[in-house]
Amino acid sequence: MAPTKKTQPSLTRETILGAAIRLFQQRGFSGLGMRQIAEYLQIKAPSLYHHFTSKEDLTRQALQQYREEQATRLRAIEGMEDLSEQLRMYAGLFAEMLHDGNRLCMYVTMVREPSFQEQACVDELQLFAKQNVDWLEKILRTKKDKLRLPSGVRERELAELIFASLEGIMTVSLADKMPSRRFREKADNFLKIVMHSAP
Repeated sequence: MAPTKKTQPSLTRETILGAAIRLFQQRGFSGLGMRQIAEYLQIKAPSLYHHFTSKEDLTRQALQQYREEQATRLRAIEGMEDLSEQLRMYAGLFAEMLHDGNRLCMYVTMVREPSFQEQACVDELQLFAKQNVDWLEKILRTKKDKLRLPSGVRERELAELIFASLEGIMTVSLADKMPSRRFREKADNFLKIVMHSAP
């Protein structure tokens, strides 16, 4: 539901990007136009072009803001001591989106779009995936005494598997009546497998 005029925040670049992120997560790239974003914000579509040159420009900046916001959340989790808790909190970032309007991660929403060809936007998606994998690899290396990886498996490979698995679990969970709860159950089971060899 669109915000009411009484509670609508002032129209800033950040306000527009926040609305765009939410709508892209729910409708995808091809299913959303500048007109729909403007209607959600209760403004006229030309007003968006004061801040953004095109839908692709808005999308790129939304992806950048989304990545930066997630980086802040990852830094907060990084300060925790227990690896199991760090991974559980990381999975919780995905569950929160499903809990709030069945929203998918922007990465999985956009990467599946056949019409999503803007190279700057593709670059942002790649940066988002790298940010997640880099962060996971870092915490796995920091706590490597808590894991006994199978021979030939490196922390980087496990990090890639965790990121890809949680994105996939998020998508599969949408078919359930309670996606957030289903995601948490599946993610918890997956992370138990990841941590199974911990001493």
